[in-house]
Amino acid sequence: MRRVVVTGIGIVSSIGNNVGDVTASLREAKSGITKAQDFADHGFRCQVWGRPDIDTSEMVDRRAMRFLSEGGSWNHVAMLQAIADSGLEESDISDERTGIVMGSGGASTRIIVDAAAITEKNNSPKRIGPFAVPKAMSSTASATLATWFKIHGVNYSISSACSTSAHCIGNAA
Repeated sequence: MRRVVVTGIGIVSSIGNNVGDVTASLREAKSGITKAQDFADHGFRCQVWGRPDIDTSEMVDRRAMRFLSEGGSWNHVAMLQAIADSGLEESDISDERTGIVMGSGGASTRIIVDAAAITEKNNSPKRIGPFAVPKAMSSTASATLATWFKIHGVNYSISSACSTSAHCIGNAA
């Protein structure tokens, strides 16, 4: 097995939006679980979520936002943090030996549901728009980051529930 180097860390989560805040929340046993009023309004039995409390509109370039779901924008902010934490230069990031193995629970289901509703309403997918596709792809997490940050090496997404982060590191080796 080869060695893998994690050069930088970035976090956007329900218990903090950077490494320092998340570390403090973990030490204080702070929960990020809150009531999800939207779930209650729709009659779901489960009415809680662990949603990040962050406004990414000032942190992510609006041109990049066209291709990102809300979760994708969280990935983008975490990537910005990880690059800053790594100390890597742009030439290091664009090097063909630099890759991205990204873990995610999946694409934005909201985008997929909205696209289905538009298709049903209009009897055609023509009004969905071109930016729905990159937001709904299962590989969108790694694809959008690799494109925006000019990562030319290996690029793929993994989704394996609670073991995703360990799975990503293992696959990078």
